[in-house]
Amino acid sequence: MARLTLISDNGYVIDKNTLQQTDKGYTGDAIEKLARFENLIEDLLNSQRQIPIELEILRNEGKTKSVRFRELMAKKITNANLLDLFKIYSL
Repeated sequence: MARLTLISDNGYVIDKNTLQQTDKGYTGDAIEKLARFENLIEDLLNSQRQIPIELEILRNEGKTKSVRFRELMAKKITNANLLDLFKIYSL
């Protein structure tokens, strides 16, 4: 993955030639990458809200040993680890 940002004396910057101004703001590769990242975070957070609901349904059905239950638990832990990592980097 190629970096789109550069470190300068004032923090991070991107090459102004990679941005295009539109009537609603700016677009370009860095903006698109940021948007995909924000979508990832939203999806992880939504998933973390939905998983406990699905786990509770499986618990009520007595399916705590099922493959689906174990998959959901693994996904919950993986998502939590990713979110913790993003938090460490203040993302």
